[in-house]
Order: sequence, then C-alpha cells, then structure tokens
Amino acid sequence: MRLMRPLLAVIALFLVWLLWGGLYKTPVLQLGIASCVLVTWLTWRMALPDQQAHSIALIYRVPLYWAWLLWEMVVTNIQVLRLVLGPRSALSPTIVDIDASASSKFALTLLGNSITLTPGTLTINIDGTKITAHCLTRSAAQDLRAGAMSRRVAAVDPN
Repeated sequence: MRLMRPLLAVIALFLVWLLWGGLYKTPVLQLGIASCVLVTWLTWRMALPDQQAHSIALIYRVPLYWAWLLWEMVVTNIQVLRLVLGPRSALSPTIVDIDASASSKFALTLLGNSITLTPGTLTINIDGTKITAHCLTRSAAQDLRAGAMSRRVAAVDPN
C-alpha cells in the first residue's frame, strides 16, 4: 500500500508523457519511464506527497484557475501587442512589490509563476510573502496591486 501512490504517480506521468511524446521507439520509451521514475522520486524526496489534501482539492480547482489564467494571457498578449505596435510613450516600465497573502509555499509559487506567465509582467524576486515584479506599464502594476490574481490563487490553494 505504501508503494501504491508512487506507482500510480509514475503511471500517470508516463501516460501524459506518451500523450505528448509522439515517438514510440524502445530507447525513447525507456528514457520516458526513467524520467517519470526520477520525477516521482525527486517529488517524494521533497516530501510533497505528504500534503494529501492537494490531490483531491486540486482536481476541480486547478482547471478553473487554468481557464482564467489562459484568458488573462490572451488579454495581456493583445495589450502587449498594442504596446509594441503603438507609440513608445505608452510604455512605462514599473517595478512593483506585492504583498502576497499566500497561505503556503505552493500558493506563493503558483502566484509567482502566474505573474511571469502573463505577458508584460515578470516575477523578479520572492522574499517571504513579498513578490517583486516588473511590469511594462503602470496600469499592469496597478492590476497586480489590486490583487485579482492573488485572490484567484488563494481560491486554488487547498490550505
């Protein structure tokens, strides 16, 4: 029973790897299995599976967050395109500090990655619960300070 979770993790990772891989030759499949075993082992060494609440709560929360983040990425891509093609005076690079009220390292990491994934913004530093980010415009910095993304991340966090 103790080995069931890691075994299921390896199988799930390998199925995703097969889905995205597209190359089904023996040496490649062997490397795929080895990489899935390595990732599972490293995750176990970091003691991440001890937080079992993540597995159940994230099943329905994460896809909703991904959908929202994908939409934000589309909208900000259009905004960045307008900035690039528009007048240079529209750019106003800004560094902003955000107090992330993250309740876990998972939430803080997810917030930092989400900021970086959104075009026109980049997470520079995470120190405690303070995130320093670079934004192409002051309005993007104000949006980050408003905290919509932080609230969405808090809704995903099972803690």
